[in-house]
Amino acid sequence: MRDGNGPQAPWVLSCITEGIPDKTALTAQLLLAAKTNNISDLSFDDWVVEEVPDKNWLEECYRQFPPFSVGNFFVYGSHYDGSKPDDKLCLQIDAATAFGSGEHGTTKGCLLALQDLKEDGVCPWNVLDMGCGSGILAIAAWKLWKTPVLAVDNDAECIRVTLRHADFNGIKTGAAALDTACGDGFATQAVQSRKPFDLIIANILAGPLIEMAPALKAVLDVNGYAVLSGMLREQADDVLKVYEGCKTTLKRRYDIDEWSTLVLQDAAA
Repeated sequence: MRDGNGPQAPWVLSCITEGIPDKTALTAQLLLAAKTNNISDLSFDDWVVEEVPDKNWLEECYRQFPPFSVGNFFVYGSHYDGSKPDDKLCLQIDAATAFGSGEHGTTKGCLLALQDLKEDGVCPWNVLDMGCGSGILAIAAWKLWKTPVLAVDNDAECIRVTLRHADFNGIKTGAAALDTACGDGFATQAVQSRKPFDLIIANILAGPLIEMAPALKAVLDVNGYAVLSGMLREQADDVLKVYEGCKTTLKRRYDIDEWSTLVLQDAAA
């Protein structure tokens, strides 16, 4: 994580080990990883070893995840027993083993983008959440439109968490509601058999978004929309350039903290 706010803040690496770590061995592993990824401006001089407090970490995690609102959405965890606003779409999402509790700037950007598409009168009939993580965006899409949503991830744990959250939110699973598939991105059989999609959500990272641009465009329906996030502000123009080359046009951009979310539409529109 960054030690401070803004893209120029230094990165800090924290890890938990069983017992006191071997500094020489750990430093060698980090130097090798840095070299492999062409990172040269690293310092391993300032090590701090601290004993992890003996506490209920699940309870501590919940304490750090109070309910909050993003636009018309109200996001809360299973530990929350307070009242829920009647005028918002409520999403029960736990901070757990898959990315996407709603607090991150990329997830917030996607939730706002989906909300604005709904308010603009967009009514998708076939939605794809690529790299679904916790399933929060797939669940939000279902609650907005009550239309079939396919949530895909290459991590089986994400699929397990997504199904758990669908159950929390009273959403049926299956092809007619919220369906899931674990596979290799857009090559996943379920994606190919159910294409085209008139709304694709992909909250991943800038690099994968750039690499998958042609594959995403290939399953995007005529006039369809794509909501892309997971990129830093300074990466957004690079991502946009690639997608404009794939004949999509920018409709909206959301900048939250140091992160950007792009809403694109098939250029045939």
